[in-house]
Amino acid sequence: MIPLKKISSHINGHLIGDPDVEISGIANIKDAKEGEITFLTHLSYRKYLKDCRASAIIIGKDFPTNSVSNMHIIITDLPVLAYIKALELFTEQKKIKTGISKLAFVSKESKVAGNASISPYAFLDKKTAIAAGTVIHPFVYIGENTVIGEGSTIYPHVTIYGNVTIGKNVTIHSGTVIGSDGFGYIWDGTKHAKIPHIGKVIIEDDVEIGANVTIDRASLGQTIIKKGTKIDNLVQIAHNVSIGENSIIVSQVGISGSVSIGSNVVLAGQTGVRDHVVIGDNVMAGGRTGITGNVPSNSLISGTPHMPHKEWLKLNIYLKKLPLLFEKIKKIEEKLHLEDGNG
Repeated sequence: MIPLKKISSHINGHLIGDPDVEISGIANIKDAKEGEITFLTHLSYRKYLKDCRASAIIIGKDFPTNSVSNMHIIITDLPVLAYIKALELFTEQKKIKTGISKLAFVSKESKVAGNASISPYAFLDKKTAIAAGTVIHPFVYIGENTVIGEGSTIYPHVTIYGNVTIGKNVTIHSGTVIGSDGFGYIWDGTKHAKIPHIGKVIIEDDVEIGANVTIDRASLGQTIIKKGTKIDNLVQIAHNVSIGENSIIVSQVGISGSVSIGSNVVLAGQTGVRDHVVIGDNVMAGGRTGITGNVPSNSLISGTPHMPHKEWLKLNIYLKKLPLLFEKIKKIEEKLHLEDGNG
């Protein structure tokens, strides 16, 4: 049980109500029960207020407090961020046992910080370096000359090939493969000859990589994911790709080789990017966009091939009207006796 005054202080909110009311948990506005705190992040959820049984609610500073008559109120600038921060108070952090499990394999040439955690059945090849506070879960493979920074978490069944550098506070979810060869072949007249990939992969600080993501190593040079970028599940990132800081790459995006993506870019689900394309900063691509050429900074694009989002919206309106237009043309042809094209 946590008093409201502690929750309000923790999320830097303004409390209206009894500061000593005890709160047992946090829940969404439709499911919250008496004794719990909820939150209102969007006006569309306002309709659930009248039936909500929560004892307290987190709302934005622009939301009218007179709309909430049956709950204690905490007012914040950003209710979503406040909810995330409040959740910390109700989430018990599982303690991870530090040290190297006797069931793990760690090369004698590797270096593991004393308060890192290496779980059973993890495999660390030669000359790997694992920094303080990093957690390596079971069945993780880490290849030769790979470095992982402080406070990172590598979940089960992640495969990290050799010559990969991972920064601080990086999270990599299960099934992800980092550092596999890029898809590069050349026809030699009789067969597809493989292009060697001997470059690196660099993952900078505060990056999160979802489950079943593949990030290929560079042929030469590096594939790099820069600080703060978040990658959803089931994303393919090819060789020599560069993704800038604080970008969002959503599920089922495919990025071809040697693409350069700027900072604060959002690629929505199932977007495809052709090779050697340059995408500027602050670009937003709608779902299923096919990016076939360079995209200037601050663009909002959709469609295949990609185009400005407003043009794509107009095109979709025209497409919906095509059946009606076809019928009109057919009637005109019938009237002019042009059905067979003979006049």
